[in-house]
Amino acid sequence: MARRVVLPEIIPVRQPSEAELAAAARAACAMQAARRLADWFGDVPVDRATGWEAPAARSRAAAALGLVAPGGLVTPEADQALRWAYEVAYHARYLDTDDDRQLIQRSAELSGHQERDDDDIRHDWFHALDALYAHGVEEALPAGAEPGPLDFHGIGGHPLFTLLENHGTATVEAVSAAIAGGATENLAPSRSRSEWNRWTARYGDPVERYLRLAAGLGAVAVSRSQVTLTPLATWALLKELNARTEQLPPSAELTARQVIVCRLGMTGGDFAAELDGWLAVRDPADAVEALLAAAPGPEDVAYRRTAVQIASGIDGDTVHAWRSALSIPAIRPYVIVELNRRAGRDLQRDPLPSLEPLDCDAVVLASETIMGAYALSIRNSQAIADAVSAAVHPGQEPAALFESMWRSRHSVALQALKVVGELHPDKKTAKAARAAAWKASSARV
Repeated sequence: MARRVVLPEIIPVRQPSEAELAAAARAACAMQAARRLADWFGDVPVDRATGWEAPAARSRAAAALGLVAPGGLVTPEADQALRWAYEVAYHARYLDTDDDRQLIQRSAELSGHQERDDDDIRHDWFHALDALYAHGVEEALPAGAEPGPLDFHGIGGHPLFTLLENHGTATVEAVSAAIAGGATENLAPSRSRSEWNRWTARYGDPVERYLRLAAGLGAVAVSRSQVTLTPLATWALLKELNARTEQLPPSAELTARQVIVCRLGMTGGDFAAELDGWLAVRDPADAVEALLAAAPGPEDVAYRRTAVQIASGIDGDTVHAWRSALSIPAIRPYVIVELNRRAGRDLQRDPLPSLEPLDCDAVVLASETIMGAYALSIRNSQAIADAVSAAVHPGQEPAALFESMWRSRHSVALQALKVVGELHPDKKTAKAARAAAWKASSARV
């Protein structure tokens, strides 16, 4: 898989049961067609040329799949459907071939019309998805279309992983853009858009046909302009990526840590529903206290910042819970900011008594802003630039912030300087961060 997939560290899921996944795999019309085609081939090897590609054999196979009437002419549309059924059957391992793929027969596991149990059918579907990865976009091209200079082979996974990155839902336009990105990835960037526009102006956008194939396999559901991954496809893609997941209980039973995982791995609407269910059975103060205590470690920067964001939006009498969190060193700077904000106080000029910021608090907050962006964006340069802009006080130059960071001797500050020095897209800013990081390292010697 050439495409780089960017996902949260932990993906919150509520997967259906294995039996429900198996039922979905069985219900996919593409899987049913693949099985019928395998049964049509039978257990005696047939020659590809005479027993599959010859017009008479093609007609019999198409009739067996209900694509044409017995003895009927195989239309171009029926022929495309027949090819697709073969690809799904081959990748699902319903067909056996010799090394040259010239002799074809039904897989020995299906001999005698053997039915597949739940484990088998999930396994079959997982492998059948390879047909969509390899040939899904190719099979979506109109008959007679010349692909060049675009390359449509092996890019059928691009739209699926785009959907996964977008928490399972995206527009048809976004799916089309994913196909375009895959088809033009071997072209110079300056040619990509113009060549895609030229090709689609001649042959049309293959996205609708691709989505029909994906829906027929049970991988997506399409409603007007929205495309959604099915639970079956989500399960298979996460398995393919060996992604780390968090199986969620009902909303009311979530732990505070799981609430944070939901915020980092769900759409805003889906998270709002989870949070409402969680808060419905908790006192607001208890909810805030649990969230603020859920990410105390030095490696928890992204989780800590997210916990603070969630807690600051919880209504009710929560001041005592915030004050209680002052005892957690990693949370203390955030608590001081929040309590002064709630009181309408200027943090620098008029802070609440006993809630004055320490000299290092601004550095810690700025550094964790940068490191939080780094953890969540997976080395995205623009995200680092945005984080630096957010961390710098109005009228302050980044270099002045970097000076304070290296002098603080905080480990998180040194980490943030290294990240900015490596990833910030502005050369001057990156150079200033590297210089500050070098000063910090030299001062420790």
